Amino acid sequence: MSPKSAATIVKVVTVEDSLVVAERVQSLLVELANIRFLGNARSVPEALELISSKKPDVVILDIHLGEQHPGGNGLHLLITLRRQYRRMKLMMLTNLTDPQYRRTCMTLGADYFFDKSNDFDKVSEVLKNIQL
Repeated sequence: MSPKSAATIVKVVTVEDSLVVAERVQSLLVELANIRFLGNARSVPEALELISSKKPDVVILDIHLGEQHPGGNGLHLLITLRRQYRRMKLMMLTNLTDPQYRRTCMTLGADYFFDKSNDFDKVSEVLKNIQL
């Protein structure tokens, strides 16, 4: 392994309330050689704690985090993360794909916006080539 490839390990946290989707994303991440998966949070408070302790390079988050998980939604988390971690890459992965959601997320500081139903391959490609 060259020194350059050793320096390109990307640490990733996911924020997803659906265990099925979280497991699908995790299985995608662990297959990528340059990714170190640090964990999944299911709510905003859990995400803030995980991100604060693990210091990921990238956070992949959903907009909708479910009513059973109080503490806000992915948009609230996006705003907080962009304020606190200006260099962190923030990737939205959601089923809420209306153009208004895309515009809102990008305006609030998301670096990427992907559709859960159609863009899993794009997530993988971006992570393989991401510049930190």
